Amino acid sequence: MSHTHLPKPVQRALNQIAHSRALLRQMEERERLSKEIDRLLASGLSAAEALEQIRSAPPYKAPDY
Repeated sequence: MSHTHLPKPVQRALNQIAHSRALLRQMEERERLSKEIDRLLASGLSAAEALEQIRSAPPYKAPDY
């Protein structure tokens, strides 16, 4: 990463964009987890069993940083 000093308004704008992207990724992940929970519940697992299965499973899509 270069150490070019950007003007403060540009730095603020970049921070806002980064924050917005992080929120979008979080929202997408919540939606994916919600669908996964629904699928597990429909397969007959209890809510506790479904939660445990999701907690023990590694994420299958790495964030692209």
